[in-house]
Amino acid sequence: MYLVRPVDFADLPALERLAQQAGIGFTNFPANRDRLNDKIASSRRSMQQEVVQPGEESYCFVLVNTSNDEIVGVCGVEAMVGTDAPFYSYRIDEVVHASPQLQIHNRIPALFLCHDYSGTSRLVALIVDHQHQNNEAMSLLSRARLLFIAQHQERFTSKLFVELRGESDQAGYSPFWDSLGKYFFSMDFQKADYLSGVSNKHFIADLMPRYPIYVPTLPDAAQQVIGVVHEDSEKASDILLEEGFAFKGYVDIFDAGPSVEARTSDLRTISQRKTSHFSLQQSKPEETVSLHIIASGELEEFRVTLAEASYQADTDTLALSADVEKTLQLAAKDKVSWTPI
Repeated sequence: MYLVRPVDFADLPALERLAQQAGIGFTNFPANRDRLNDKIASSRRSMQQEVVQPGEESYCFVLVNTSNDEIVGVCGVEAMVGTDAPFYSYRIDEVVHASPQLQIHNRIPALFLCHDYSGTSRLVALIVDHQHQNNEAMSLLSRARLLFIAQHQERFTSKLFVELRGESDQAGYSPFWDSLGKYFFSMDFQKADYLSGVSNKHFIADLMPRYPIYVPTLPDAAQQVIGVVHEDSEKASDILLEEGFAFKGYVDIFDAGPSVEARTSDLRTISQRKTSHFSLQQSKPEETVSLHIIASGELEEFRVTLAEASYQADTDTLALSADVEKTLQLAAKDKVSWTPI
């Protein structure tokens, strides 16, 4: 069984291991001990704050393998990006070039530097240990944060977005960066990606080109990866698309990975979420039992697991096993928040 809970300082060594395993391309989760420690501190501080509207808060959660208490995954949510510096993306749009005299009308795709996502909540850093990249673990970790958002809607904006990892190889080569970014930043992709994760992002605004980039002027290798998800992030992408996220024409300025977005209230886990008391599961017909994501507790006491359960409409309770009761640290009169899978 897996459990998702808020991060704690004791989890730092595990986070370092996961960051190193994740490799290049996870800008918001760099393999830097001080930066990771800051993320833990920020999450704990945010959990303890009384919030009436989203601001600079960030929340980090870990995935625990309950059989041995090993941390095997991490994910996060930023309440609002662009609070200290604009959050830059490329917006894919078209530029029209026409000549009535020659009867030529061309629509040319172009990349426009923008900060349209500034002021929006963002899901970040879904990383799962290679040995646990199964549907159960990844689905739980990705959707657990959505249950957290559903329970604390005042802490987040009405729209969510996610930057998906774009194409790059293990050596740090990115076709898009090599064709565009390196000429403005005078550094390789790996260094730029690392600096973006550990330092102030004002340097991006200072160095990025201000004018539209005409896509056909880029090498074929760069054109072919615009909006393409890295193969290691395809499972995470599929879960988000199932939830209701959609691509709206925005890509990352470093590797051209796609950003997907959705209205918070439209996401499946949030829109179908219910809250009820629980009961211990008795012997039931197999067809009444199905997988549920089940959460208990508030803020620092937030706990989520994925397990078989059945909703009893006559008593408005969710029937679950004693193992789930123990994993979620439930007391007799506690309520659970849940969504069927």
